[in-house]
Amino acid sequence: MTNSQMRPPELIHLDQHYSPQFYAELWGVSRDTIVRWFQDLPGVLKLSENSTRGRRRVELRIPYRLACKVYEERTR
Repeated sequence: MTNSQMRPPELIHLDQHYSPQFYAELWGVSRDTIVRWFQDLPGVLKLSENSTRGRRRVELRIPYRLACKVYEERTR
């Protein structure tokens, strides 16, 4: 590929992810409410770990831009 054929690299958008507890405190709602609102949305990270009783615990990390979008929809 020659210099005239090279394209600039694509811009990668990185978005900070926060816990449900962070948004619950910020918006004055319960952590369970935040989990319900976001648990099935695309883009939410689901981190799993084994609990002491052998069950898997799933912890969410919610991208900031998605949270802003959902907040705007719910406060109209």
